[in-house]
Amino acid sequence: MKVSILGTGGWGLALGKILHGNGHSIEFWTPSLTEVELLAKEREYKDKLPGIELPKEFKYSTEMSLVVKDSDMLVLAVPSQFMENVAQQLGECPAPEKIPIVVNATKGISEHSLKRMSEIILSHVQWLSEEEIAVLSGPTHAEEIAREVYSAIVVASKNEVCAKIIQGAFSNKTFRVYTSQDVVGVELCGSIKNIIAIAGGIIDGLGIGVGDNTKAALITRGQAEICRLGEVLGANPRTFSGLAGIGDLIVTCMSHHSRNRFVGEQIGKGKTLNDILAHIKMVAEGVPTARSAYILAQKVGVEMPIVNAVYEVLFEQKDPRTAIEELMTRELKSE
Repeated sequence: MKVSILGTGGWGLALGKILHGNGHSIEFWTPSLTEVELLAKEREYKDKLPGIELPKEFKYSTEMSLVVKDSDMLVLAVPSQFMENVAQQLGECPAPEKIPIVVNATKGISEHSLKRMSEIILSHVQWLSEEEIAVLSGPTHAEEIAREVYSAIVVASKNEVCAKIIQGAFSNKTFRVYTSQDVVGVELCGSIKNIIAIAGGIIDGLGIGVGDNTKAALITRGQAEICRLGEVLGANPRTFSGLAGIGDLIVTCMSHHSRNRFVGEQIGKGKTLNDILAHIKMVAEGVPTARSAYILAQKVGVEMPIVNAVYEVLFEQKDPRTAIEELMTRELKSE
């Protein structure tokens, strides 16, 4: 297949490497001519995927309409805060004669519309229907995927045939893909777990008075919050105990690869959010999603105390220890 990937971050490049290894033709779009020249010349992106040699067959372009033309599969792997703009540009491209399968590989919830990423894509790309779109999510750090570390992930689509085509395109001896029809649940899991990972990083950064017990409690109760929100929004409860749910939550809260955990760790050590974001080279999706999820939970009437606490620490300068103490001394209740 010809696969077009919108986005040249670590995740997009890692997915491209998987697909190329499976025999597919890969072309990337980026709005940056500097990135096009760097990637074509260096065949490595040291800031985003250091130490990984990229295939010489990879093609790069700033012309989205040319990249998308004649594609069999289109993968969107841009940061969530840029998805609206990218989806608008995609919608302005000429409608292809053959509609490609579209894979959303971005995790997040829009700060403005509170929409999931697939909803944003569908709202701007008029030639695309729910039958041709899928979401890809799970416990898969780009750094390890690019090095062919054994991993598993979920692709969800309302169209089972669409999901199985994507499953076949990505699967190989180190990358196992499962299918699902729960688009809502898979996207919510991938979005909200980044907020819980920030909280996990705060625990790591604080040090004294917090530990493995604290992290285990956080992951478990964070999972409960994701489940409550998902239930209200129509997700399948089984999704939350699978790879896109508890699997991704565990790895993001625990791994040294996690940018969201890193942001939380630095906050726990006393640094300000602005200072952290000014020096981090890649996007921590949990930061804007914390604001979105905070508003969304209030809108639909779902209690999410951990999400609320992270929001207050990030945007209202609440002391992390105060936030933890308030969580621990809430009204007692049954599990």
